[in-house]
Order: sequence, then structure tokens, then C-alpha cells
Amino acid sequence: MLALLRKKLAEFDAKGGETRLILSGEEIVELIRIFVPAGSNEAKLVDQVDTNIKKIIDLGFLRQIKTSAGRQNLYEVRRILKAFVDAQWLSDFDGQLAQYQVKLTESGVEAGDE
Repeated sequence: MLALLRKKLAEFDAKGGETRLILSGEEIVELIRIFVPAGSNEAKLVDQVDTNIKKIIDLGFLRQIKTSAGRQNLYEVRRILKAFVDAQWLSDFDGQLAQYQVKLTESGVEAGDE
């Protein structure tokens, strides 16, 4: 999840504009969803992501933003994440994911069908 948040931060920085990347809990779930088999238990996925978000907040890479009652949970991706997951590591990770996708394709398994 840290790698996905770092990648999102890099994309955000490339666009320019605002200085703070704010994501909703639902947006974070969507980042993870592409790595989960189709037909997975939605409630279980959301619970797992919420648990991971709390751990990432404890590590200091996310900060929960206080919102009025009834609004969705919002999180700021903190820039310290750039020091922990640097551009070289992120590039290596992207390469590994590409190799994994090629292996899945060669074995006849489509991403998300595992």
C-alpha cells in the first residue's frame, strides 16, 4: 500500500497545482482493488484496507483529516513517504510488477482472476 500511495503522490506532483494530496478511504480501496481477485468479499477488503490505513497513520505516512459528521474519511499523504519509498525503489517495484504481469499472462491467468 505504501508503494501505491507513493506512486499516487508522484503522479500528483507531476500534475502540479495543490501542495497536499488528499485521498478518501474509498479512493485508497480502489488503489488496492486491482490487486485483489475478482469476486472477493467487499466488506473484508474494506476492513483490511482500514486496518492498513491505521497502521500507516501510526507510521506517520498518512494523516487523517477531521471532517464534519457524516462525511467520508479523508487522508493526507504525507511527504515523508518520499524519503521512505524513493524514486529508484518505486521504479524497481514497477519493473517487478510488470514481470509478474507477464508471467500471469503467459500462464493464461488474467490479472484479478487469481
